[in-house]
Amino acid sequence: MRIFLLLLFLLGGCAAAPGGRQISGRDWRAANLNGVPVLPDSSVTLRLEGGDRVSGSAGCNLYSGTYRLMSKEGIDFTTLATTRKACAPELMDQERRFLSILEAVEGYSFYSDGSFSLVSPDGRAIRFRY
Repeated sequence: MRIFLLLLFLLGGCAAAPGGRQISGRDWRAANLNGVPVLPDSSVTLRLEGGDRVSGSAGCNLYSGTYRLMSKEGIDFTTLATTRKACAPELMDQERRFLSILEAVEGYSFYSDGSFSLVSPDGRAIRFRY
């Protein structure tokens, strides 16, 4: 499986998750953080680049780092770097929750509607839609 993913990175620039679902090269929008809807008028996004780069908006600040896909729906993120601007307290709280979950993530699951969740070992999750 690792050789297959490596070939996808090198040849296509877009990573496919096990099972053939494409997760990289798209801008995913968070729908909820651990079951709580993302605040209206906020944009929490995730972009996985083919290879190993991750970036997006945490709602107030931008973030970037690296990731690694593993077999059996496993994913690992590095410590993420963020910009440091201040926003409204509720937006900053949402951002802290998002980044906390994202840095702890070890797995993901796809759903029949095309959305997917990143899941931490303690069960916290972020649900994304394309």
